[in-house]
Amino acid sequence: EGEILARLSERVEKVVQTIQDLRRERDALKARLEEVGAESEEMDRLRKERSEIRDRIESILENLEGLE
Repeated sequence: EGEILARLSERVEKVVQTIQDLRRERDALKARLEEVGAESEEMDRLRKERSEIRDRIESILENLEGLE
């Protein structure tokens, strides 16, 4: 009976450790996902800004060509 309880206790400890490991991994993955989302938003903002600058430059060039 003592051996059965010892094995049961060992299994419970392993399960608890596995759950703790999985929670840490989950938290790390959530944090990384948030980082990637923030990076993606920043890249989208920069692409939009670059496109606006390109459009302005093209407009200026067209105006300069019209002066010639």
